Amino acid sequence: MFAYADLARLPEADFTIGEQRYGVYGHDWRVVSPTAWQELLAQREIAASAQVATSAPLGEPLLVLSQPAFAIAVRDLLRHFTHPDRLYHNPLLQSRLVMERSPTNANKAKRVAALQHLVQEAAASLQASHREAKLYRALYHTYLQPTPTQEQVAELLDVPFSTFRRHLKNGMARLTEILWHQEIS
Repeated sequence: MFAYADLARLPEADFTIGEQRYGVYGHDWRVVSPTAWQELLAQREIAASAQVATSAPLGEPLLVLSQPAFAIAVRDLLRHFTHPDRLYHNPLLQSRLVMERSPTNANKAKRVAALQHLVQEAAASLQASHREAKLYRALYHTYLQPTPTQEQVAELLDVPFSTFRRHLKNGMARLTEILWHQEIS
């Protein structure tokens, strides 16, 4: 019954009270979203054969990253943003963030394009706030539509280099925060 409901045994979470040992079952919602889980249960409910009823969820498995690993992947993504071929091995391509916004059987090129679009949207959302618009401009001219050097970006933005670096660092942190929130929501 637990397998039918896609609840896996979690032996590391077992516990003992008195002399009685209890087993724990659970479902990782980061890997199979509630929507995908409902689709799986619906498919199992109407399945004519036991094989379909016990099959694994549809689609490629998601990669669940910790928040620090996610931040590293975003930093790597920004560094190579204008070189899609370098993004083919970025772990974010298998994140829930991208997989839910890509067609089920999308190839890596389509997932890279979806990831780039998500980053552009998240970065553009910074423009809504006057306070964060300077973070957007630093990100835009450094990663999204890069200027040859960071010194030139600071000059273009008409700010001291140290101020530009602070804006860039804060912009990267804010962008990562926005994407992380989308990933876990």
